[in-house]
Amino acid sequence: MGKFVDKIFKKARSASDKMDQYQEAITFAEADAYEYVKKPLETKQQDERPGKLLVIGKGSEFPKDIVDYALEMAERMSYEILAMNTAPLKDESFKLFASSQNKNCQEFKELSAKNIESFHKQAEKKAIPFEHAIKFSEIDTAIEEIRKEYGTIDFVISGAEEKQISEREENRERPSKEIFVYSMV
Repeated sequence: MGKFVDKIFKKARSASDKMDQYQEAITFAEADAYEYVKKPLETKQQDERPGKLLVIGKGSEFPKDIVDYALEMAERMSYEILAMNTAPLKDESFKLFASSQNKNCQEFKELSAKNIESFHKQAEKKAIPFEHAIKFSEIDTAIEEIRKEYGTIDFVISGAEEKQISEREENRERPSKEIFVYSMV
């Protein structure tokens, strides 16, 4: 929780610094010193790195509640979205069915690309930078691969893992969907 609060304070300081830069640029513009107007703005923008949200799909899909939450969080906190689909391949099954596995991988990629379109369009409408990645490994391994490829991931958003739920009466009133958000910083 402390890291999250620190991040909010950092964002607030950043907003204050931006206001100072804009005021400096306005002052130069009012003094007809146009050659100095862009300098305060360019210097700070080079130093800033937008935060990145890693949104983990459920197989080749992204549930609507997770998409809505990720878009709202990215918009509110000025983050980029990196959407990731995962399909774990077991070593034994991969060796036994290598030719059919390649076909399945291609089908998974195509299905994931089709299913990501709506999410991508919604992000585009809100001017949220968006990237998509597909990994053929367990989720934990895929997250590490993504961190190596894309650098710092600030937050991960995912749904609950499906578990066998018995048909007992007491389980029917439990919430069926959960969204997990955790920090990677």
